[in-house]
Amino acid sequence: MPTNFLSEEQRKRFGRFTEDPDEGQLAGSFLLDQTARRRAMAARGARNRIGWAVQLGTIRYLGTFLNNPEEVPSVVVAYVAEQLGLEPGAFADYGTAEARWDHQEQIREGYGYTKFDFDQWFALARWLYQRAWIGNERPTLLFDLATKRLVDKKVVLPGVAVLERLISGTRERAEKRLWATLAAAPTTEQAEQLQQLVVVPTGKRLSELDRLRRSPRDISARGVGKALERYESLHAFGGHAWNLDAIPPGRLQALVRFAKAARAQAVSDLRGDRRLATLVAFAAVMPQLAADVAIEVFDLVMGDIIRSSAAKMTKQRLRTLNDLDAAAIELHTAWLAICATAADPEGDLRATLDSMDVGPVRAAADTVKLLAQQPDDGAEQMLAARYNTIARFLPGLSPAGEPVLDAIDFVKSLKGRRRPIQAWEVPAKVLTTAWRRLVFPPGRHAASCWLVRGSRGTTGNAAHSVVPFLLPSVLEAVGTFITKVVSSVSQARTASM
Repeated sequence: MPTNFLSEEQRKRFGRFTEDPDEGQLAGSFLLDQTARRRAMAARGARNRIGWAVQLGTIRYLGTFLNNPEEVPSVVVAYVAEQLGLEPGAFADYGTAEARWDHQEQIREGYGYTKFDFDQWFALARWLYQRAWIGNERPTLLFDLATKRLVDKKVVLPGVAVLERLISGTRERAEKRLWATLAAAPTTEQAEQLQQLVVVPTGKRLSELDRLRRSPRDISARGVGKALERYESLHAFGGHAWNLDAIPPGRLQALVRFAKAARAQAVSDLRGDRRLATLVAFAAVMPQLAADVAIEVFDLVMGDIIRSSAAKMTKQRLRTLNDLDAAAIELHTAWLAICATAADPEGDLRATLDSMDVGPVRAAADTVKLLAQQPDDGAEQMLAARYNTIARFLPGLSPAGEPVLDAIDFVKSLKGRRRPIQAWEVPAKVLTTAWRRLVFPPGRHAASCWLVRGSRGTTGNAAHSVVPFLLPSVLEAVGTFITKVVSSVSQARTASM
């Protein structure tokens, strides 16, 4: 990590007047109150009196003293001299006067300014480390923030190189801690698998990292299959089992952004723990993102299938309306003839039927049976006809969401329950390791009390209490639901054949 991150122009401007202060800045830093004027006038000679007041305004304005106090704009000297009733020209040669050092000491003691000694260095280093650990701020931004902090706390600014080295060293320590923490999360076998992500297999042009960080671009059944396969591949690294609670989310996301944007070769060239840490962050965060993409692609594809099936059903319905109308008219005519015969006391219904041409009536009845729909019928027939499309990604849908559904059913069954909960009754498959330790502590029965308390009251409260240990398997639950939906479509297709 570079120590000197400031440009040459930035170093020259540090602790210096880059332009003349305006009227507001002059009034804010160089306006002398009665005490300041009295202390300035206590110095010997007009030169020292103006110099004392100029140095007081300088440390207020810049946060530090100038090595040569005469390097201040002329408007500053004129502004101060006017308040003291002196001529600005008397300030000449103050930069060579030995009294300027005594004046700096007097100002520090009189106005509560502190030198940048070890205590101040340590306090600033600790503050910088906290910011460097939590966020991923640029070194130039940290430099500006550190300068402002010192000025606000009335600490005389050190040299520019001192702050640069402190900030660079602090960021480097925070980075090494981050990399070491992440690199220690996976097992040895998982770490070896992650290291292979940046290796280009023989006969291929892209590494596994390049493949996994690309979202599927085609919104089709094939795209759903690719999205599900991508999620399964990322999930297989086991990142969901790593405890990364100590890592600030912002730092984790920064590593993931780098892993997604940089070339695989650039990630492979990282040294020390940084390469493995970057891959660990990628494997820990990307499964959630891949799951979101898979659900979104599935939603788009299924929405398109349902809309197109409904459109086809509507078209088919419109095409058959004429046949259905003709059949309905034929049946209506036959029915009226039968009703007229039945209403006549001397009418012979059999004779009427014998005289009637029943062929068209039977054909009309068959047409009505074929084309008429039940009031609650929708596009099920057309949707079932799209089964081959759905079957392309159906194998990728995992039925592993059953434990989540079992857990929901279990919590619902606790409402109004009085008898104790046995350990074997709890659907523990859905519990993570951390939640398992809380639900099943050795020698304690807190699980019963916790679950019963969470299940009492309204259904909403019960659902809310079970949410924490259901969250890790929400995606699998969605997969199970999808499997059931597609299964019902398959059954409808089979029944229609």
